[in-house]
Amino acid sequence: MSSDPLGVHVGGLDQDDELAAIRARRMAELKGKGGGGGGGYGGMGGMGGMGGMDPEQAAAQKEKQQQAEEQRSQILKAILTPQARERLANIGMVKADKARKIEDMLIMNAQRGAFGGQVDEDQLIQMLETINEQTQAQSKVTFQRRRVNLDDDDDW
Repeated sequence: MSSDPLGVHVGGLDQDDELAAIRARRMAELKGKGGGGGGGYGGMGGMGGMGGMDPEQAAAQKEKQQQAEEQRSQILKAILTPQARERLANIGMVKADKARKIEDMLIMNAQRGAFGGQVDEDQLIQMLETINEQTQAQSKVTFQRRRVNLDDDDDW
């Protein structure tokens, strides 16, 4: 990759076959769930979505998406150790939206140079705990019980 629009160097990486298989299963699962949901990305192209595009434009947009996803996975491969990538893939199987947020956070931190080297599993766990604390604070539920006003004086 000669151009790197995200500003993160991702050269010289070996291919992890197991992780690639996990990603392929996940992509197939997401495509299966999406069905006709291609309009989710259509908002990027303009007001009309993909419905108003000719097949060439739709194919070009799909190709751009695939390239962006490939670059995203290469960046994650560069900044995460194999154990951390495996943990993130497991999280993605259960909660895809949460895994996507974590990936976004990791990429942003890498672009800012917040990581000295690769992020290992322990650092990823710390990030997950921080995120969980924030979401638990936001989704706190409190119960207020009704108290029946009983006059005990009348009974005696």
